[in-house]
Formats: sequence, C-alpha cells, structure tokens
Amino acid sequence: MKRIVPFIVFVLFLASCANARFATGPSDSEIESIGGFDGTIETVTFRSGEKRLSERRMVVYLPPSYYRDSARHYPVMYLIHGAKGNETTWIDRGRAFTVLDSMVREGSAPETIVVLPNLNRYFGDKDYKQGHAVNPVRAFWLLDGEAERHFTDKVVRTTDSLFRTIPQKNGRAIAGMSSGALQALYLSANNPDMFDYVGLFSPYTYPTIFAAGHYDIYGGLSRKLDRQFANPPAAYEIMIGDKDFFYPHIILYDKKLTRKGYPHHLTVTPGGHTWINWREHLISFYGVMFK
Repeated sequence: MKRIVPFIVFVLFLASCANARFATGPSDSEIESIGGFDGTIETVTFRSGEKRLSERRMVVYLPPSYYRDSARHYPVMYLIHGAKGNETTWIDRGRAFTVLDSMVREGSAPETIVVLPNLNRYFGDKDYKQGHAVNPVRAFWLLDGEAERHFTDKVVRTTDSLFRTIPQKNGRAIAGMSSGALQALYLSANNPDMFDYVGLFSPYTYPTIFAAGHYDIYGGLSRKLDRQFANPPAAYEIMIGDKDFFYPHIILYDKKLTRKGYPHHLTVTPGGHTWINWREHLISFYGVMFK
C-alpha cells in the first residue's frame, strides 16, 4: 500500500500537467466587466519575483467612496482562494464583494479594499495561461512556498504603492479557505508585524511533503507563533464545519493555541468542507475586521 500511494499521486500529478496545457483563465476585461457591485473591480498584473514565472495577477475591489473621496485611506483585506481556485473564485463562488457591499450598507462592516491574489503553483509562463485554476492535487500537494515567499514584496507592497491603503498592521487583514487558509496561516506567522486580522476557514496547519523542504516559509510554526503572539493580532479567527475532514486536526490546533495562552477564537459551524460554510465564515470575519 505504501508503494501504491506515491504512484497514485504521481499519476494525478501528470494528469494535472496535461490538463494545464488546455486551461486558461479569464482576461482582465472579462473580470473588470463583472457588474452588480457598489464598488469597482480592477485587475493588477505584477512581477512575480519567481524564477520560473514572470508575472501574476490579482483582482482588487475598491469601495464605492474610493474615487469620490480622494483624501481617504482604506484598510485592506487579502483574501486567498483554495485548491481548484484562482483570483476570481471568491467573486463567483464566495460572493465576496456582494456580501461586503451588503454589510457596509447596513453598517456592520467598514469600507475595505479587498485583494484577491492568485497563489497557485505554476510550472512556468506557458502554463500560467492568465492565471487558470488548477486541480486540487496540484494546488494543495505541490505548494512549494514560491508564491508565499514573494507575497510581502510583490502583493502587499504593490497594493500599497497603487492604492490609498492604511499601510500598517492595524490596516491589514488576511484570510483564506482550505489550502488558502494554510497559506494565510503561514503568511501571517512569517510576517507577525503585517496583519492584525487573521481568518482561517477550514485550515490545515501542517505543510505537505513538497512544502516541508521550504523551511523558511513552512517550517518552525511553533517558534513563529511565539513571535506572532508576542504582539498578538487584534483577531485570530479559526472557522470550520463540524463535518469537515480537517475538523479533528483543528480541534488539536485550537487546544495547542489555548495551552500556549494565545488569544484566538474558534467557530464551529454545521456542515463540511464546502462553500456554504466558507461564505458564512467570510461574513463572520467581515464582522470583526477593523473594529
């Protein structure tokens, strides 16, 4: 059985590579033409800093008052997709902008810039294909830390340079679902002075065998948490469904944080590893950000 598992992973990996040659993501104009929001959608292409990939793209949501109030600066939420996703998934599957618009109108969330970066692993520029979504084997099991290694310099600093942000810890939030929650967990732990609000929706806290070799990104979590919680985030929210396959693991992670005295909050909702839950988790996280 031990010999069969690596073989299965290898076969799925090859299938992933084959599928990539035919996949493509939406163009900038297709994304920016998506309507029905109070604010404005823009796309930003930036140099990735990675050896095998020259550029990546992120989708940026600007609040309705952004172009009316030229003196105002806004907090930023970085929202990361999971496996089988890309920079548009939180728009059409998670309804991220629609939900935020509704909460801002009712006064339960502040106007916020939302950044949706593409953090998939790509094999090179030919594979990238406008940031196409990839299958879950490749997206989760082949995380190698490259996108995360350049996140601060390429995603956060690019956002701060192009838009009127609040470029301090108390003006930044980071969240993600599934493998995106894994990335958000380590990005916040690796940059303890950068994000004051952390949202982990159905996370898994240990790296895969591919990511484990990249110790600077995915190693030494206990030590990094010690440093992060020496000046703890204003909110560290963990949310998961009671039927989620990561649920037993997260209960242990919650106990670990509690044992260390790290301030955090665990929310358990009915259901599994699904968008029904992640949309509810996002609503809850919007409600605690920047308060």
